[in-house]
Amino acid sequence: MPGGMQLKYEVLANSTCALCGACLDWCPYIANIEDHLVLRFDCNVEHGRCYSVCPRTFADWQAISEKYLPDAPQNVEIGPYFDVYKVKAAQSINGQQDGGTVSHLVKTIMENELVQTVLLTGSNDNITPLPFLTAEAADIEKAAGSRFLASPSLRKVIEAQENKVEKMAVVGRPCQIQAMRKLDYNRRPDKPPMEVLTIGIFCMWSLGWEFKDYLESKFPGEKVLGMEIPQDGFIVKTDKGEHVLPLEEVKKFNKPGCGYCLDMTAELADISVGAFEAEKGWNTVILRSLKGRELLEQAQEKGYLICEPFPEDELVRLKGASLGKKSRNLDNIQAAFDRGVKPFIDLESDMYKQIREVAEGMVK
Repeated sequence: MPGGMQLKYEVLANSTCALCGACLDWCPYIANIEDHLVLRFDCNVEHGRCYSVCPRTFADWQAISEKYLPDAPQNVEIGPYFDVYKVKAAQSINGQQDGGTVSHLVKTIMENELVQTVLLTGSNDNITPLPFLTAEAADIEKAAGSRFLASPSLRKVIEAQENKVEKMAVVGRPCQIQAMRKLDYNRRPDKPPMEVLTIGIFCMWSLGWEFKDYLESKFPGEKVLGMEIPQDGFIVKTDKGEHVLPLEEVKKFNKPGCGYCLDMTAELADISVGAFEAEKGWNTVILRSLKGRELLEQAQEKGYLICEPFPEDELVRLKGASLGKKSRNLDNIQAAFDRGVKPFIDLESDMYKQIREVAEGMVK
């Protein structure tokens, strides 16, 4: 397994980094300057943990999927899953996004003591992401709502390991769930495993931190209270009211590494959650593992969540959106490979050939 120098040349130098944070705080060589990762000194470690956990270094993703989600039927568009539901909270939590499903799943995890700690991402200014570990239900509101700026949240995993945590839950973007799976998949035989319950958040892209400067210049003197993406634009809520920004203007601040991501729906998570775009106030929930199913059932038993069948036409739309992202970004990966960038997937594997075939069939 290569190390830090290979990470520098294959990932950091080519701007394919997803800023998941999995490589941070393991050693003194890698640091972040806001949302930019740098290798501060040349690293001579030949078998680096930083390289082994990175979601942008090569892996057999099919084997990883089969190891951690062995029971769910595979699906080329949205990954392995048992069921998809339309879900919302029976009672809202202050600051929740969409249906409040994630907040109540986390509340269930804590109350039922399913893990020792949960990795969440909050913010002190409603813009800049701030990851933290907690086992206190009172902290859930700190993480309520979506974070649109990329967050290196997985840097907190080393803190959990130093605290001898054996069971933890992670709420994260698709790239972060990928990194958590690689962390265990490439674990040294002498390293004790950590049992992880993963809640994946749907993600098309994340924004670079320069978006903060853009908001300050666009709305000087206004305090940001929250942000959301309905179907007709990007909404910024401030103490002066709501502002709607053109989505294409906001996308100019996308992290370059997001252009190489093939996962919209967190396909390696135990349970995946996103917006239900057809109706405000609801979430889309995908069950991928038995642990994910049990968690949802426990939240229902507590009366926290309301679940309804997922409309078939919306499932078709969801699969189409996910496949569209895969197809576009496969082209980006191929173009990068043609420029000499080492791919983190096997472009000739049956899995990616099938994605292209299905995508081409939909276009026809």
